[in-house]
Amino acid sequence: MADFFLTDIIFSSEIITWAFFIIAYAILGGGVKYIDDAFDEKTFRLRNAVLIAPLLGIFWAYAMTLSEVSCTILGAIVIAVFLKGKIDNIAHQLGILSIFFVLFIFGLFNFLWIPLIILVLFGLLDEFGNDYIDKHLETPKPIWFFFEYRFSLKIAVLAFVLLGTFPLVYFFAFLAWDLAYAGIMRLSTAIAHSRKFYYYKEHNSNGFLRKGFGEKKK
Repeated sequence: MADFFLTDIIFSSEIITWAFFIIAYAILGGGVKYIDDAFDEKTFRLRNAVLIAPLLGIFWAYAMTLSEVSCTILGAIVIAVFLKGKIDNIAHQLGILSIFFVLFIFGLFNFLWIPLIILVLFGLLDEFGNDYIDKHLETPKPIWFFFEYRFSLKIAVLAFVLLGTFPLVYFFAFLAWDLAYAGIMRLSTAIAHSRKFYYYKEHNSNGFLRKGFGEKKK
């Protein structure tokens, strides 16, 4: 009953709907990156990442149950990273298990299947592209920027909005997901740079990506 009451509130007005989805997707995007960098960059506490992962998974699953479009977008992200083998730490595994528990035990999911397949493909393109730029140091800056910030999936979501398949709110919600993800990434980089020695990624004067270890300037 509480779930239906909360859902009724979320969809009671357009302003509340927009506010909820934008804030919810921002929380999910920022949470995912927090967990990523806690394990990969060691810039956040592992204990905190493990503790918030199941809560994030439950909230993720709840956001999926609210509409077919939300289920499709968030489901595509999960499937793409799963297929790419990015569920590679205990926190992400706990999060995925939490999502599966809520969705499959209670049967609360409803995908738009054709958009789901297309979004998964574009999500995989982002993941492969992101891995590519991490391994190839001489990547031109425009290509690096495109895949570093995973523009393929954003373009696909925007295309479905323009076609009338998705309401406009979901594009801005997904944009909030990405902006929060990028914001935590920048915070993580700032924390890494505050250390005596840190790993860096930057572009040289020719626009090509450079990586290496640097020492903090005094």
